[in-house]
Amino acid sequence: MVINFQYNSLYVLAPGEALPDGCAEMPEDGGWDLCFRRLSEGVGDIAVRCRNVRRLMDYLHAAFINVKAAGGIVEDCGGRRLLMVRNDRCDLPKGKVEAGETLAQAALRETTEETGLAALALGSLLLKTYHVYDLYGGWHFKQTSWFAMKALETSRLVPQTEEGITDLRWLSVDEWRAGLASSYATMRIINAQVPDGTLVRLDG
Repeated sequence: MVINFQYNSLYVLAPGEALPDGCAEMPEDGGWDLCFRRLSEGVGDIAVRCRNVRRLMDYLHAAFINVKAAGGIVEDCGGRRLLMVRNDRCDLPKGKVEAGETLAQAALRETTEETGLAALALGSLLLKTYHVYDLYGGWHFKQTSWFAMKALETSRLVPQTEEGITDLRWLSVDEWRAGLASSYATMRIINAQVPDGTLVRLDG
């Protein structure tokens, strides 16, 4: 499990799991408060070994404001992938799940709102990401579910400027990966976990 804050990550490792390159290991008995304080200080990637992930989740649910979100990793019929620029950083369409929505419904709605793409075929859930952030003096823990999508019509891209989105681009997979690699820690996790190749196959 990886929990991100801006440009750094907290790796939650099982006992015996290899330490990621360039990552400083925290003492096992340091406590979660210390781990998240270090993460928020931006000192670099850190790791802690955890024998009971359920206890970590209980801590996060109790100590943070919990947010569920969903987003889309969108490809076109030619294999290009969609990348946006939000607040001067490369990003992907996503947003909070509204009352009564499923995760998939929220992912489709947010992708349409932020990009203008209305004809979208929904694929599978690709991964979940986790990050913490401070908003209006309160710490939040956001869990985002990322779904594969295929754009059936690509000519009308309309960035949702009120959300800080200034550009939308169809890129080759290599260009898409390069954009994510230079962005937030969450985008780098997506870059590492989403495979190459076609994400959504259409019947017929």
